[in-house]
Amino acid sequence: MGRWIGIGLTLVLLIIVGFIVGAYLSPDFRIASRDIAIVVLAVFQMISALISIALLLVLVYAVRTLTRVSRTSLIPKLEEVSVKLDQVLEQGRGVAANLRDTTRTVSGTTSFLADRAIAPVIRVSGLMAGVRAAAAYLARRDDEQAS
Repeated sequence: MGRWIGIGLTLVLLIIVGFIVGAYLSPDFRIASRDIAIVVLAVFQMISALISIALLLVLVYAVRTLTRVSRTSLIPKLEEVSVKLDQVLEQGRGVAANLRDTTRTVSGTTSFLADRAIAPVIRVSGLMAGVRAAAAYLARRDDEQAS
């Protein structure tokens, strides 16, 4: 590849030297070379305009293809995900409602047990402790009087 670059640079250098020598030897050569340069530049301008048009058409085709693909495959997939997400959210709401009901039930059950079962046990336990303390006091008092 380096060989071809060297050949290309040598060829360009020879053409430039040829134009300089031709312009020095003949004044008409300058006019002719100017006209040739204008024609060559016009040809390159037309080629670049055609390439620009071709690239623009390719870009338009690519955008249309992407739009069609997104409409046919991407948007339906997004709609499916949206429906599934709505279902999950609805289930979450149901679970939250069940949890709220369960919490209320547990709170009610705790209050009921505290009022109906535990309070009487505490009262009986307190009464038993009082009876035991009274019995211990009376037993000590009887021991003190007997001695």
